[in-house]
Amino acid sequence: MRLDLARKVFDAGGARSGARFDLRRLSPEQRADNEARIRAAAGSAYLGDHAALCRVLGRYKLCVDTQDLGLSSHLLLDGYWEMWSTEVIARRVHPGMVVADVGANLGYFTALMADLVGPEGAVHAFEPNPAMAERLRRNLAINGFARRATVHADPLSDRDGEAVQLVVHPQFPSAAFIVPCKDALQTPPLLRTRRFDSFPELASADFIKIDAEGSEMAIWDGMSGLLKTGRSLTILLEFAPSRYADPGGFLAAIVQQGFRLNLVDEDSGERPAEAAEILAASAAEQMLLLCR
Repeated sequence: MRLDLARKVFDAGGARSGARFDLRRLSPEQRADNEARIRAAAGSAYLGDHAALCRVLGRYKLCVDTQDLGLSSHLLLDGYWEMWSTEVIARRVHPGMVVADVGANLGYFTALMADLVGPEGAVHAFEPNPAMAERLRRNLAINGFARRATVHADPLSDRDGEAVQLVVHPQFPSAAFIVPCKDALQTPPLLRTRRFDSFPELASADFIKIDAEGSEMAIWDGMSGLLKTGRSLTILLEFAPSRYADPGGFLAAIVQQGFRLNLVDEDSGERPAEAAEILAASAAEQMLLLCR
């Protein structure tokens, strides 16, 4: 099915089912009902060549990869992903903000952020996987967010210009990660890293989501120019102690910059947490909400 025809089918379905899902409902207290509503509104249309268009959060249309056993399969069947993080973003991102989505993937959180910041805000999405970045651009355009959202193909790290290679699992493209590489003839072609604070348009960032499969500490170090300004900032950060050489030092560096540590609990939402509790879950991926 062609993309334009699939959009018409989805638009007609949305008209029959009533108003779009209200993002103001998103909270742990209403989660069970919200998930049921969003799942009931989910739908998909196969486009061919392992691509499908699906409705997510009862509001957006996203083109997904039908071979992806991770994120895409959940969006196709349920219409949402990691509701605990979805709720935090819906609560913390407001009209007019400048926000960044580091590790944007195909754009589930990017589309949500673009909707929340409105036409006066700006979203900067970072996705170094070329195939995923192209799908991300398409998804932003489908939902009318292309003018308020910019896609950056640069992998972020603690220095500019380092040669890295992207490692992508064919069935789990959302778990792609970068590794250092010095071979100029490497296949696929090398990527070159950038520091977050080398983008002048991000000097006024209000909210940043970072989910980069182990590169979080290097990305943090590459934000030092922004962090040392001391301006108010909220960061939603995936933290996995086993991925870092010094996870305790990483948390200490975060606190030293004036951030309060909060853990995004998968059941109850955000709550204050101490470094010892976070470090105790050494093998787990956790979402931290850092506020100052």
